[in-house]
Amino acid sequence: MMKAFRIVKLIGVRGLLFAGVILLFSCSKKIVFSDYKPLQGSKWHQDSILRFDMTVPDSTKIYNLFLNVRNEGRYPYSNLWLFVKITPPKGKVLNDTIELSLADPEGKWLGYGLGDLYDLKYPYKQATFFPQAGYYRFEVRQGMRSEDGFLKGIHDFGFTLEKSN
Repeated sequence: MMKAFRIVKLIGVRGLLFAGVILLFSCSKKIVFSDYKPLQGSKWHQDSILRFDMTVPDSTKIYNLFLNVRNEGRYPYSNLWLFVKITPPKGKVLNDTIELSLADPEGKWLGYGLGDLYDLKYPYKQATFFPQAGYYRFEVRQGMRSEDGFLKGIHDFGFTLEKSN
């Protein structure tokens, strides 16, 4: 009986692994750029700027841009204010202020959780195009207030750029 259980368990794990690999490769064709910056000790100082340099390959294509947040369950707020600076290859620098909701009104985290870590892929600019192909720099600062200048409970922050369907 134990042998049969092990075989079923092994096939199940292999099947799940195979499905995951297929899913990963089928989705990765859409991803143009994806990067996370870890925050040491899950602390983000108010003066710390996270920089993401990405190349937009084609100015005629439509893209979706996502902000990715990994927060700990101990994060003391339900939202996250961000200041984003976008520097295109040529032309005007764009500044944006964004509020991300990380939890619903009842306090349940909106991201997918594993243990005490929650991962949220937040739609930032959907069905958008970049007027020029080339190198873009995204700079992000957190805009939350704290007594010591450190925002605690944000583990990683990132950007993902995908081709739109």
